[in-house]
Amino acid sequence: MPESSYRPLVMHEDGDPSGLAPSEDAIEVARHNERHLVRKFDLMILPFLSLMYLFSSLDRSSLGNAVLDNFEEDVGITPDQFNTCITIFYAGFLAFQVPSNMLLKRFTAKKWLPFLMISWGTMACLHATAKSYAELLVLRFLLGVFEAGFFPGVLFYLTLFYKKDEMATRIALFWGSTVAAHAYAGVLAYGILQLRGSHGLTGWQWLFIIEGVPTIALASIAFFYLPASPDTWGRLTLEERALAVSRLTADGSLSSTHTTLGDLNTSNRKQAFKALTDWKVWVWMVMFFCGSVPNTSISNFLPLIVHGLGYDDKLTANLMSAPPYLCAVVVMIGLAYLSDRHRERTYHAILGASICLIGYVLLLVLESREGRYAAVCIAVSGIFVINPIVNAWLTSNIAPEMKRSVAAAMAVSANNASGLVGSNIYRRSDAPRYLRGHLIALGFLCAFILLALTQRALLQRMNRRRDALLKDDTHEPAANEGANAAEGQDEDEEEEEEDNDIKGDEAPTFRYRL
Repeated sequence: MPESSYRPLVMHEDGDPSGLAPSEDAIEVARHNERHLVRKFDLMILPFLSLMYLFSSLDRSSLGNAVLDNFEEDVGITPDQFNTCITIFYAGFLAFQVPSNMLLKRFTAKKWLPFLMISWGTMACLHATAKSYAELLVLRFLLGVFEAGFFPGVLFYLTLFYKKDEMATRIALFWGSTVAAHAYAGVLAYGILQLRGSHGLTGWQWLFIIEGVPTIALASIAFFYLPASPDTWGRLTLEERALAVSRLTADGSLSSTHTTLGDLNTSNRKQAFKALTDWKVWVWMVMFFCGSVPNTSISNFLPLIVHGLGYDDKLTANLMSAPPYLCAVVVMIGLAYLSDRHRERTYHAILGASICLIGYVLLLVLESREGRYAAVCIAVSGIFVINPIVNAWLTSNIAPEMKRSVAAAMAVSANNASGLVGSNIYRRSDAPRYLRGHLIALGFLCAFILLALTQRALLQRMNRRRDALLKDDTHEPAANEGANAAEGQDEDEEEEEEDNDIKGDEAPTFRYRL
């Protein structure tokens, strides 16, 4: 559907032949009802999902904080083995991303997301029992397996509630929970690691236990709290459920042939195959990979990078890793909001990458501790912009629902495959400046910018071709102007609409968001 074609939905009596436009009062009432519905989603769904993801991020990043508490010495591993333990997490994450998201369709988000959360919370707690390199490898791999499906599952889940032009801000708010978690993790670790020796446990053991147990508790609540979809949610009135479906149908986010948002069984295999063979999805996957290498490396090694700036006390280094993430939350949400407001994705994502690029350049050339710390804040502020905006760019350009779900999982798989590289670009032998890691991150950011511009140009060309095709495909009125001709024309239009629903983003009426 063209971007400018959506209007607030106003109900009319069936068969009204007048064709009169609704009154201004009716339009305002419709807008008010829609705003009220979206506020419900914003207050009742989004914060809970964000809290779940915050716990996911804490459990995932706790190893980076534990290393500053003699973790390697206690478990008996070398720095290279520590890097391998970080890498193996992404191997499990990558392998189970798409299968987990397909299982979500079978069991619904209401059941599958809490199950994943209980599982990874258990794995996080078991990290406290690790006594060897082999045990740690197994635990990290299983943690990756169970965390794999959560983010792409939530991405798809959000498309059941929000329109295309509402997604970037919501993904940014959701993604902001992981950025806040990194900031919170540094402060939390600073306090927890001082429990070393309490009740015979090390500080890092307390860290894994204290961050893992609440995850399991929150997942138990999620089983009862999350709805399968808005049109079956008991907290909405019947009118609100109808509006939830109709506004997504009008926006092109939901096929008009689906009457239940959770009913996605028709032609699932065919749509999944289309996602796997769509070149556009693969371009986005490479973009995600390039844009996420700096992200995953920063997420895992920021305490060590800050330590290398001259903050010699390891607990202080954990504490000083918090402010860069707080800067990132502000920049990320601000740019995502502007992206939604202006209905533009490419240049906003590139702006985030450029901010990060400037930060890395400053890290390479500055000498003072304060200057390089400011450069770290700049780099971290920019890198977290990429993910929510590119995710919104992809999900608004892939249809129908099953294809979009698989495509989102593929993109997030590529995003996390970057961890296989990002977890190895910062080597202890490069301390304290870590110049090699910064240079590698710079190269991937440049590649991301080139790919984003290329994808925009290709999508723009496809839009122009479809505009030209529809312009040439003029329909002459039938010679017979009787009722039978009108009825036949209505049937043809209904068949064409259903055909376009099946074709999704391949339909000639579909226009790509840039």
